[in-house]
Amino acid sequence: MDAIFKGGALVRLTGVHKRYRSGESSVHALHDINLHVEAGEQVVVCGPSGHGKTTLLNLIGLLDSASEGTITVAGTTITTLSEHARATLRNAIIGLVFQSASLLPVMTAQENVLLPLVLRAQLKHAELKAAQDLAAELLGRLGLAAQVRHYPARLDASQRQRVAIARALIAQPRLVVADEPTSRLDSGSLRMVLDLFAACQREHGTAFVISTRDQPQLTRATRVLQLNEGRLLDVPAHAPRRALQA
Repeated sequence: MDAIFKGGALVRLTGVHKRYRSGESSVHALHDINLHVEAGEQVVVCGPSGHGKTTLLNLIGLLDSASEGTITVAGTTITTLSEHARATLRNAIIGLVFQSASLLPVMTAQENVLLPLVLRAQLKHAELKAAQDLAAELLGRLGLAAQVRHYPARLDASQRQRVAIARALIAQPRLVVADEPTSRLDSGSLRMVLDLFAACQREHGTAFVISTRDQPQLTRATRVLQLNEGRLLDVPAHAPRRALQA
């Protein structure tokens, strides 16, 4: 990974709105979002289903464009970037975890994890061996040492989600954007994932923006934010975390 980003906020959203067309009408999904995320932070976004969490994460993960406002990621204002330029920036610095694992069925767990590195560059033999070792190490840290060569069809939902998490981390991204990444995990698997996230924050300065309802994830967050009808609210430090899971 490149040196830890030191140019101010790693992610900054200023006056961001998102509207969707629905027939003849317009749905206002996000209202005047102002948000900054620093390197090494873990920002958790919670709130009821259908109130804009996935939309917000798609904007931060460069999967969608804002209708209004400015989004800056790693010093680059993405508002006017082409789709190709957004994809290039996304592949270079962002790891994504979706609600569904979205693994390629024709690839083993290890091959799925390696995919971001393969997409970045053609790996020479020595580089490929090192990348394979790193993928196996990540899978081992997530309790999947015995499943390295298994195809997704042989994995249960928890195992597939952990493979997707390893895939998001393999390239040591500056930013990880994760939509309900731990919803399919038991308590033991959840602990392994949260410990790995914490290690990435500590060792690489990785920032995380996560939507979740899992109580342990909330207690590990640097900041907890709430989306209500597309409006982003800071949650006071004394607010009971369990009440935010609805």
